[in-house]
Amino acid sequence: MIVERPIITSLLDTDAYKINMGSVVFHLFPKAKVVYEFINRNNVRFPTGFAAELQNQINLLSKVRLTEQESEWLKKINYLRPTYIEWLGSLKMNPNEVEITEHDGNLKVKVSGYWYRTIFWEVMLMTLISELYFILTDQQMASDWFSKIEVKAARLADVGCHWIDFGTRRRYSYQVQDMVVQIMKKYTSHFLGTSNLHLAMKYGVIPHGTYAHESVMAMSALYGARMANKMWMKHWAEHFEGNVGVALTDTFTTGTFLQDFGSYEARLFDGVRHDSNDPFIWGENMLNHYRSLHIPTGNKRLVFSDNLNVDKYIALDTHFRQWSQPCGGIGTHFTNDVGVRPLNMVIKMTSADFGLGPIPVVKLSDDEGKHTGNKRAIELVKAQLGL
Repeated sequence: MIVERPIITSLLDTDAYKINMGSVVFHLFPKAKVVYEFINRNNVRFPTGFAAELQNQINLLSKVRLTEQESEWLKKINYLRPTYIEWLGSLKMNPNEVEITEHDGNLKVKVSGYWYRTIFWEVMLMTLISELYFILTDQQMASDWFSKIEVKAARLADVGCHWIDFGTRRRYSYQVQDMVVQIMKKYTSHFLGTSNLHLAMKYGVIPHGTYAHESVMAMSALYGARMANKMWMKHWAEHFEGNVGVALTDTFTTGTFLQDFGSYEARLFDGVRHDSNDPFIWGENMLNHYRSLHIPTGNKRLVFSDNLNVDKYIALDTHFRQWSQPCGGIGTHFTNDVGVRPLNMVIKMTSADFGLGPIPVVKLSDDEGKHTGNKRAIELVKAQLGL
């Protein structure tokens, strides 16, 4: 069986943080080369022939181009540069950058090439892997999947929460995520938008995307782990002139991040994003850090995005709203709570080369189970950071 229809039909069917990070990389690091690898966290077995199906979808994706309508819409995002949007208009995803192997149900995916091009593969590949998996294993949605979305949105709005759809990467299907945004748009005073650029354009909602771990990981190959957070925040803030001001805290543990998040950065950035370990402890630590710098917290954004569901986020929002501006980036719970078991997977950068040869890069999450990279490189970075 080969799924003939293309799963991704728009280059904007991706998360905004990829386009945003891509702009920084395109303008500042055009010669950098990187490698990404697929990590199957729950060791799911893929059906025979999956690699061929995925390769077919990648080949179909290489035929997709940014449309004139999409280019015009991107131009309305004031912080994106015209030079970058013009280049995106000529972007053709190159299947040769992706290497896929499959053996006895074990799927391996490796992406290699110039960072300014390969940066777009992560979200698209995860989307393709997730949707293909459910198609090829013939896992059907439960009959109540549609009503669940309405119930979740109503519950969040009824208690005054604010949230964003973060569900592109591990969705059951495009159709489900489309319905999520369509339904949630009705709650405009609480639903802040979506990370998916295509759906943001389609439904006239705000696209949201800060930066991801890969950006700080790559900086460790250029500046060393000790300066990686500091230098990426510098590049990011200067490139976007203060726009898109949410910083990710746990690339090398939040403790390390806070050493670099001084008065200048804490005042400049609108807020911070949580992605691992206890969110309540993290939130209290962030508020205490702002207070230690004599910075009022009332307008600071705390973005929670680690494996959220409605109950978990309501508890977080109602707890932190008296001191800050909490927001929930909710993903799989919106776009793949349809009666199947979602995949637990990531695609992470493993090396970066800024002209002196490839250097292994790692992620040191607040949750050790989310560390990525080879063991020797992890220990070296820990030693550099005194962890």
